[in-house]
Parts: sequence; C-alpha cells; structure tokens
Amino acid sequence: GENIADNGGLKLAYMAYQKAKQADPTIADIGYDDTKMFFTAFVQGWWCFKATDNFYTNFLHMDPHSPAEWRAKGPMMNSLLFADAFQCPMDSPMNPAKKCVVW
Repeated sequence: GENIADNGGLKLAYMAYQKAKQADPTIADIGYDDTKMFFTAFVQGWWCFKATDNFYTNFLHMDPHSPAEWRAKGPMMNSLLFADAFQCPMDSPMNPAKKCVVW
C-alpha cells in the first residue's frame, strides 16, 4: 500500500505545487529549475541514511514497507515528469519503459 501511496502522492503533490505556483509565481522564482528542485526535495525526505546489505535483508523480514532508497527511487522511476525534467533517456535506470502509473 505504501508504494502505491508514494507514487500517487508524488503526482498529487506536484499537481498541488503547480496550482500554488499559478496563484503565486514568486514561489518558483528561486534561480534554479523549480521542477528539478521539487523532485530533489522529495528525494531528500527519504534518502538520508546508508545501510548494509545485511540491514536490508533484516529490514525486509521485519517491515512491510519498502526501504527508504526504493521509497525515493520508485516514484521517480514511475514519473514521466521526473524523466522529462532530468532528461533521462528511455530505458535508463531512472526512466524504464515499463512504469507503474497509479492514476
């Protein structure tokens, strides 16, 4: 369930950001590509620790959620907006041809 929520939540959060940006264009006036900043901020919320393979093996047996690395990567890999913003080539690791699109 959490993986689906992460995919859908990323898309919904991006849509909300775009709506807020229309209401107040100064939100996006940061001197950097605001779409890239949106995705960078999302990833930073998940990917803030380093773990061993042994940790992940134990984690997968004890916790039904995906490890943080995949909670960050998964929604990005499934996002056409991410692939477009960062110009990821089709069939590259962060832009697989087959995506899990929630809605």
